[in-house]
Amino acid sequence: MSIKFTAPENLSRLKLGDVITFQGEAANEIIKVELIADGIYKLGEVPVFEGNWTLNYPFNRAGKRRITVNGFDSTNHKLTSDALDILLVGETTNEIGIDVSNHNGNAIDWQTVKNSDVSFAFAKATEGITYTDPYFNDNWKQMKAAGLIRGAYHFFRPLRNPEEQAQNLLKVIGDLEAEDLPPVVDLEHYPDYIEEEWKQINLNQRIERVQKWLDTVERATGRKSLIYTSYGFWTTYMGNTEVFTKYPLWVANYTTKPQPLVPANNWGGNGWIFWQYTETGSVAGIRGNVDRNRFAGSFEKLLAFVNDSFIA
Repeated sequence: MSIKFTAPENLSRLKLGDVITFQGEAANEIIKVELIADGIYKLGEVPVFEGNWTLNYPFNRAGKRRITVNGFDSTNHKLTSDALDILLVGETTNEIGIDVSNHNGNAIDWQTVKNSDVSFAFAKATEGITYTDPYFNDNWKQMKAAGLIRGAYHFFRPLRNPEEQAQNLLKVIGDLEAEDLPPVVDLEHYPDYIEEEWKQINLNQRIERVQKWLDTVERATGRKSLIYTSYGFWTTYMGNTEVFTKYPLWVANYTTKPQPLVPANNWGGNGWIFWQYTETGSVAGIRGNVDRNRFAGSFEKLLAFVNDSFIA
């Protein structure tokens, strides 16, 4: 007994607002099929005619969708299933995402997060040369299973060997997949003991150590890393340098203003790619406060950013 999709192809990019035609084949015992989106939303059900079925559906929200087809016999017993992913792209102004760490606990319902209009998520993976976030592996797997575009970040310790710090991250994340976001280095001066570490080295040493981390990760992954930082940290501890503005910026600035405060002359004129705009946000599927982020563009542009992060 079998059932399968014949159209669209897996991971097809489809235009938001268009009516999407799902087609497939089914074994003789199957008399009807139903389509489910993201394991929750029923798109409809149709009869099977001479081993074939067709269902049309218009979507009103951009993002990655997991579509499942279930086949039923004459007694309404489900016999078999098939699934594929589609990418619905549109002109949403800013895609919304979150970032998490061990502080958010280990009870995140990632499918509920995805269903709350969240398109992407970052999870803390490592810190320094030995620390691994205890919830990273579960978060990493479940973000993918929920259909989120996922990213991993490393919390940088200025007095630790930068190459060893990079290796810590690389060991934990393994081989990135083509649809994953590039790695992130988190550069900040909180809490207080981290600020004291930054104060123990001069500007040239700070720049040199960050560059070594970036170079090590780039050689291993073939990806250009993201830099997470704030205006306050960058102007105080990095001399507001534009040396790193060839790397995409994830800026932290908690404000209700329409644009964040961006260091390094608007990051060398390139602006921000991701903006962490609050640390007290809320998202269904996560208990308590969570960091919320915006991407500088539509879902289609987010996919293009992932592709463009590969080094030619």
